[in-house]
Amino acid sequence: MSLIQFLRILAARRGIVLAALLSCFMVALIMSQILPKKYEATARVMLDTTTPDPVTGIAIGSGYRAFVKTQTELIEDEQNAGRVVDKLGWANEPQLIAAYARATDGKGTDIRRWLAQQILEVTSAQVIEPSNIIEIKYISATPDIARRIATMIREVYIESTIDVRRETAGRNADWYSAQAEKAKLTLTSAEGDRAKYAKANGIALQGGAVLDVETAKLGQLTTQSAQAATALQGGPGAAVAPPGGATLQLATINQQIAQAAETLGPNHPTYQSLQRQKTLVEGLVARENAAIAAYRNGPSTSAAVAQIDSAYNAQKNRVIGQSETLSKLEQMNRDIDVKRDQYLRAAQRAAQLKLEASTSETTITPLGEATVPDSPSSPKVPLIIFGAIGFGLALGVGLALLIELFGRRVRCDEDLEYAAKAPVFAVIGQPDNYDSWYRRFARSIRLRISDRRQRQLAEASA
Repeated sequence: MSLIQFLRILAARRGIVLAALLSCFMVALIMSQILPKKYEATARVMLDTTTPDPVTGIAIGSGYRAFVKTQTELIEDEQNAGRVVDKLGWANEPQLIAAYARATDGKGTDIRRWLAQQILEVTSAQVIEPSNIIEIKYISATPDIARRIATMIREVYIESTIDVRRETAGRNADWYSAQAEKAKLTLTSAEGDRAKYAKANGIALQGGAVLDVETAKLGQLTTQSAQAATALQGGPGAAVAPPGGATLQLATINQQIAQAAETLGPNHPTYQSLQRQKTLVEGLVARENAAIAAYRNGPSTSAAVAQIDSAYNAQKNRVIGQSETLSKLEQMNRDIDVKRDQYLRAAQRAAQLKLEASTSETTITPLGEATVPDSPSSPKVPLIIFGAIGFGLALGVGLALLIELFGRRVRCDEDLEYAAKAPVFAVIGQPDNYDSWYRRFARSIRLRISDRRQRQLAEASA
């Protein structure tokens, strides 16, 4: 079928084309008036992904895309819509209960979930690229309801974000608190075992550290032995320096006991350790005083040196005998330090999570009030009208060609040439409207095609 024949068919069947076009236009016009108007409300929130969290100090950073996708999914989540239903009180409204019964044929049991699904069907959330702003949209039959529910969806979303954060932080805080209590009990037990071991072996502890009195005594005797040897070399009339280190140490311990009594109390392990240390040092002071008294009553220098050397050797053997005990105490101290560090870490993390569980801070900021355009978002009358015109025109042309296919006619000499496959030499009784617009249009096209063919033949022969 040529273009000329196609135009003649449309001209002949123009009634069908116009009828289809007008029918679609009228249907579209009526539907645009019948369809309910819907208004789309928009509420926006801004996500702060650069400022660190005021409690945890963590910023979103490289996880921005996943974070934003998570937020849009939370907005469109059924739990979020269910909380909106609860705030609106829809589950108790008779009209909605009746609509729910009709929609589920009386077999439904969860009206809250059904209403949440109705909200989600007309709710959408998307990020405005390339910003950190999420746009929440809700469609309703009236602008006031659309604005109200869009605002409520945004509020519920922010509240649910804070609640989820508090719930997670509270649950983790409880776990860390339990771990801190266990670590505290373990630490207390280890400190008690250390105190019992030190008491059983006669070793004094000061602030948890091993106070090696025997080694300190050995150092004092070493000094006294050196001083006595020097005096002995100086002659019979030389004097030996009287010992006095234990007396000074006792005064220091008395000061520490007075301070511990005020700050720690008499039942504290450190206070009791200082008391045991005081008892040991008092014995040293008594022995020193006895040595000084014996020295002043007239023993010879050589006898005093011999006495000091004997005490030095005895103290040396005592220190060597306690080396294994002191090594075990040092190991117990290291274990206690590890347990104390575990306890402090768990307690610190629990305190941080409790603070996070009580905070109302969030990285989500609402932007202004929800907005609704003056004109409804649907139905879009111009789009419906122009779409109906295009569809009606296509439908009319299709119907015209279909009808022509089942009832083909010869309307002019070109149709006769096409049907008979033979040229037409003359037309007898040509009608007055033979030179209609499509006839003239077709003739001009045919002349142009003929001229082009003649030029192609001339170029080929040349």
